[in-house]
Amino acid sequence: MDNSNILPKLLSMDDVQEKEAEWLVPQYIPKGQVTLLAGDGGSGKTITWCDIAAKVSSGSKVFFDETPEEFFTHESQRVLFFSSEDSIEHTLRARLRKAKAELGNIFSVSLQDEAFNEIKFDSKILETLISLVKPALVIFDPVQSFIPPDVQMGQRNAMRNCLNPLIGIGEKYGCTFLIVVHTNKRQGVYGRNRVADSADLWDLSRSVLIVGNTKEGKRYLSHEKSNYGEPGETALFSIVDSVAILEGYTDKKDKDFVSEMGFEARQAPQRQDAEQFIFYFLRNGKKPTAELDEAAKSSGISKNTLNRAKTALRQKGILGGKSEGFGCSKVFYSYLIDASL
Repeated sequence: MDNSNILPKLLSMDDVQEKEAEWLVPQYIPKGQVTLLAGDGGSGKTITWCDIAAKVSSGSKVFFDETPEEFFTHESQRVLFFSSEDSIEHTLRARLRKAKAELGNIFSVSLQDEAFNEIKFDSKILETLISLVKPALVIFDPVQSFIPPDVQMGQRNAMRNCLNPLIGIGEKYGCTFLIVVHTNKRQGVYGRNRVADSADLWDLSRSVLIVGNTKEGKRYLSHEKSNYGEPGETALFSIVDSVAILEGYTDKKDKDFVSEMGFEARQAPQRQDAEQFIFYFLRNGKKPTAELDEAAKSSGISKNTLNRAKTALRQKGILGGKSEGFGCSKVFYSYLIDASL
């Protein structure tokens, strides 16, 4: 059916009813929208989202929520999460339990399920699962595992087009999305450029949270972007027995902490970091080599470092390459031969 001649319905502002922003976590995570949770490896991203999931499931306050107890509304809600980084059985269930989750309100799909790799941001199966569970919160960890294979993260507007369906799903089913991403390894970058792989992720999200480590050995959660009001205070916390413990609040932001840690003086990513990046990027199957190179560049990995990492992985018998097509249509692919890195 050709819809090219169908005009959209124009709205007069007289007919539009204003609405106040609603919150899943007051001031930090708006309802029905996309929130990013970013951080380096080992910064506490998983502990943080497990605490959020647990508290939403039990109707309790997340560890960084500043709402006075007398004004907090206790409402147990369902949570749906997808994680390709940690085992549900060996890691995540225990962390959720220790965070006092109402486990009967939390749902997921096992990595061993053959349908797991079909769950993408624009897939029908995702909407079907959401319609069945009816969660208040849906978590994706990490973003790369749920991007369709034909989407290049570094290409302008690619991620925006990929994630746009989430907005419609959020409005249709009343659910909020929390997407976990890595922070950038490039030197001297802050704010929007701290999100690795694609600035579109920052632009599309209505709220951005960054977790990291202080020079004193504590951890912080910095509210870096808020489209619906002033960002919340930065929470300082520690992790005890896989549980986030609030230590207090500070006016400092992510930029202040990374400056104190000598972020500008940090050396370029070494070969082993680049090897891990390649392994992570290709973990779900072959990708065009040009896409791998562009993603590595976006994450601050130099061309020379990337080439050294590729050589090392080939020598280990882990990285393979092949071409498909002929002439102008020829495409070179990289893939993992062995996933035991």
